[in-house]
Amino acid sequence: MKRLSFGISLSFISMFLFLGGLNAMASVVPASTDGTVTFSVLTVSNGATYSPKNVLAIWVKDAQGNFIISRKVMAASRKQHLVKWVASSGNNVVNATTGATLPNHQTHNISWDCRDVTGNLVPDGNYEIWVEYTSRNSANGGAVGPFTKVAFTKGADVVSITVPDETYFKNMVLNYTPVGVGVEENMDVNLRFQAFPNPFSDKLNVSFELPQSDFVNISVYDMNGKRMSELVNEVLPQGSNSFCWMGTTGNGIKLGTGVYFLRVVYKGKMFMQKIVRTN
Repeated sequence: MKRLSFGISLSFISMFLFLGGLNAMASVVPASTDGTVTFSVLTVSNGATYSPKNVLAIWVKDAQGNFIISRKVMAASRKQHLVKWVASSGNNVVNATTGATLPNHQTHNISWDCRDVTGNLVPDGNYEIWVEYTSRNSANGGAVGPFTKVAFTKGADVVSITVPDETYFKNMVLNYTPVGVGVEENMDVNLRFQAFPNPFSDKLNVSFELPQSDFVNISVYDMNGKRMSELVNEVLPQGSNSFCWMGTTGNGIKLGTGVYFLRVVYKGKMFMQKIVRTN
């Protein structure tokens, strides 16, 4: 198959970051460094009423306690029992991976592109990844389920944290990588990544090959660095993977014509690819 997509150099990425930071530069303070956070955690049963079944939420707050974004909410109609998450988010699941009650405890992987629910890059500073689960009716007089948080500083420096095991949360690892540090120019070649046709009008086909099963995030950004749509945010199998994108936002709104970027995160590394939407 002829490769119709085209890569993006580090200089192009620098332009992307520059454009994304114009608003922050205009106000001088605070800075807004683009980057990617990955976080993994294994939950452990507390033996409550419906164990091992559980509902779970993973979300981001700033150091002042303000809700930023939800990244994973597995609860469906039982979200109200995630008491801490509800109080923080007001049930906001925009851009989160969502699903039904979990039958068992497991390892959860999430990524965060340092943007809020509106898709805009957040200022540098201190942030917290929160995790909560419950196996009882916590909103109906039952005790609040186990919860924890991991704090880190978003800025120009790489952060890597291995968190000591807790009773109900184990194997917690958080990594934050500023975009300029984590970019790999040959990653698209190694993954045989293709996005075609490019330019595209109504449908963009994306295909790639993973050497190992792992967590993958693929999102779309405009020229200002604003996230427009999240296309993939899950563990994918080894080997060939593919999907189609119809050029819409997460709300199903068609994007206008112009230049956009696919940002692909795999095994803590990333690359970006320029795509063009035409009439």
